[in-house]
Amino acid sequence: MKDSFLYPIIFMLITVLIFVGILAVMYRLSEGKIEAHQIDSYNRKVLITLAGVIAEKTDLSADEIIALYPQSYEDYIIVITQDGFERNVYAALVDGEVLGYAFEIAGNGLWGSMSALVSMNTALDTILELRMVEQMETPGLGARIEEDWFLNQFKDRLFVFNPESKSDVSKVYEFIAETQTPEDDAQLRKVTGATITSSAVLQMLKDEITYIYNAFEREE
Repeated sequence: MKDSFLYPIIFMLITVLIFVGILAVMYRLSEGKIEAHQIDSYNRKVLITLAGVIAEKTDLSADEIIALYPQSYEDYIIVITQDGFERNVYAALVDGEVLGYAFEIAGNGLWGSMSALVSMNTALDTILELRMVEQMETPGLGARIEEDWFLNQFKDRLFVFNPESKSDVSKVYEFIAETQTPEDDAQLRKVTGATITSSAVLQMLKDEITYIYNAFEREE
């Protein structure tokens, strides 16, 4: 009786250990490919956020520049380092001229941290593009902050209205329903059922751009 009860437990434990071992080996074998894919995806997003300003100075459209990745990334994107500035920074460079910057920014959503890439003009007062990098929000609700209609609200948006402020360089914004049409530039459409997550994205932009505007030594 005892033996008949013990054997299935031992069998299940051995089976679990075997499958865990197989998964561990598979992960180790694919770890390099996973990391390479993550870097590739990230670099592509950097290029996407800066493709517009690159297109203005070349014979290529933004779509063509993105389609030519990774060569276009190597041709036009450089990494910027600045002592004491705690953000990843990239610049679009054409014929020796810096056309815009892309910054990795971070904040807190409803269920965890989030990060994004925001590109800005050289004056650092206008958002060119915004793309999410990572977020942990609910699929079908908060995770919809990655949808183009939501992100495109910030495209080419003058964001710095209080350049002397150390706490918030932007103006006051009001969220309206996703189905509404903004009446003015101070209104933004929120994701339906995800007011907190929508507000978290805006707060991330306010906090991070305030820091960037005051701390980053831009090209004059």
